[in-house]
Amino acid sequence: YTLVGGNMSILERFLEYVSIDTTSDSSKTDTPSTEGQKTLAKLLIKEMEKLNLDNIYYDQQHCYLYALLKGREDLPKIGFVSHLDTSENAVGKNIKPNIIYNYKGENIILNDNIIISAYDYPDLKNHIGKTLITADGRTLLGADDKAGIAEIMQMLQYFSRFQDEHGDIFVCFTPDEEIGLGTLHLDKDYFHPDFAYTVDGCGLGEVSYENFNAATAIINIKGFVTHCGSAKGKMINAIRIATLINCMLPEELPETTENYEGFFHLEEINGNVSKANMKYLIRDFNLENFEKRKQLLFSIVSKINQKYNNCVNLDIKDTYYNMFNIVNNKKDLIRNTLVSISNADVNSKVVPIRGGTDGANISFDGIPCPNLGTGGHNFHSVYEYVCLEDMQKTSEILISIVKQFSKNDNKKKIKN
Repeated sequence: YTLVGGNMSILERFLEYVSIDTTSDSSKTDTPSTEGQKTLAKLLIKEMEKLNLDNIYYDQQHCYLYALLKGREDLPKIGFVSHLDTSENAVGKNIKPNIIYNYKGENIILNDNIIISAYDYPDLKNHIGKTLITADGRTLLGADDKAGIAEIMQMLQYFSRFQDEHGDIFVCFTPDEEIGLGTLHLDKDYFHPDFAYTVDGCGLGEVSYENFNAATAIINIKGFVTHCGSAKGKMINAIRIATLINCMLPEELPETTENYEGFFHLEEINGNVSKANMKYLIRDFNLENFEKRKQLLFSIVSKINQKYNNCVNLDIKDTYYNMFNIVNNKKDLIRNTLVSISNADVNSKVVPIRGGTDGANISFDGIPCPNLGTGGHNFHSVYEYVCLEDMQKTSEILISIVKQFSKNDNKKKIKN
């Protein structure tokens, strides 16, 4: 798509972005974990330059893209954040978008083997008569979070064309959010608004300022191999030990929990008799329960080690925390956000995030940062889809937020 004077439709932007493979790589420990994220960042730089944004800065080493649209100094400084990478839970290259106009409420056939069922995915009924975008059943679509990027860029395009009064508008596009590294090298010299929003949620009008407390547990098991015929009292079967650990945990799993319920998620397991490795995600909204979950796993490993000659090593690292107490204290931020959504003729819905966003770490770094829906659904899977009209409305919500906080009675309220 050709940029003409910086003007693009949100559909053009989105289709351009999803054509770039930005799948992150969880085996890496620094950013960017993949080169495709740099490719997308450089494309966005060109768009920002055509929009005549101020202070565009690209951290070439770590792949963070910052920009500023300057405004009045006496008005609140607002930030917007989305991430460049996509999940590695499904293929993210050679994406072939399928555009469904005037959706009628039926099952969506992606290919001979993959169907987005209107029964299994009841949110589809909310999009009858609208335009849906899917992939072809072989890949994810990439709406998480390229829909958010497109919506932020569309908002910037609006304010670069029209001279509505506003405070400074900060933008940051981060790498590797999907693997927990999104704020690892975020530089507050270039991103220092009074408050911010991650545009990284699901349904239109959703606002989230509660998220899981999160930790990752790595378990390494060292077995002892002998001939099966003479193994009594000697053999330690590492993969059997792994199954014992898993069976000793409660059946509080992603597939059995909802709303504010926490869980243990066995994300990876591999090995043989000689050695085995396990990776758990530990999640809970309540900090006390979160700590209890970690202690339970330590207790289980301790019991196993007493019986099996200290064959298990457990390492648990916290990855992010619930931002609720930080954002909930900013009543004007919440109130004005809900008013802004209403002003865009959208019904707001406050929901907890059963996951995390860059906004959690940003909030703990001193910038309250709730999360907004993008209009995307079924993230991290080949069943992913996004509603075009909801993307357009989300961009309108971002514009409405800037306008709402630019009113005289909202000057500098949030900062303090």
